Amino acid sequence: MERRGGEPEITPEMVKEAIKVLEAKGMIFYDQTGIYVPTPKGWRSFIKIKPVREEIEGRGHKNITAMHQTTFEITKEEEIGKEADCVICVAANKACKDLSEDMKDALKMGKEVKITIEAGGIKDEVVAYGSPALKLSSEKRMVVRKSSFIDSKTLAILADKSASELNRELVERLKDPSTKVRIVLEVV
Repeated sequence: MERRGGEPEITPEMVKEAIKVLEAKGMIFYDQTGIYVPTPKGWRSFIKIKPVREEIEGRGHKNITAMHQTTFEITKEEEIGKEADCVICVAANKACKDLSEDMKDALKMGKEVKITIEAGGIKDEVVAYGSPALKLSSEKRMVVRKSSFIDSKTLAILADKSASELNRELVERLKDPSTKVRIVLEVV
């Protein structure tokens, strides 16, 4: 696609690829606040990264077991079967597609994301990572994975916990259909 004047349109993918090339050559620096490029007077801000926070609400379900060894899932579905051993929350108010553009952009920068799961006064935290390859297009689900596999429902990868590693007292609360579940995503 071209703009007026014959120059090609600059896509987000082109910018991400350019940043990768600059990083490989040591011509770009990342920290928690942004991306910086060298100038004769020192490092200058290229892109500011602002902290992004998003909340997801849902509820527990009698069939939640949270026994999956490599993932956990948040779903908008109201009902799940007993075989859904990765699900930790049903009737969620958001899926990947519903996330804010700021959150999607932050995740696609490959940043660390802290995921706090709270139900019935019990909390647990999971640390995972975004990726430029994330699609974030699922209309029903969000899956956090210990692996680097990515599909339309992948929210984050390389997580430090799966469903089976969550606090078991929290999981007991998640089994109660009357329990409200709050999940907070934070990218800093």
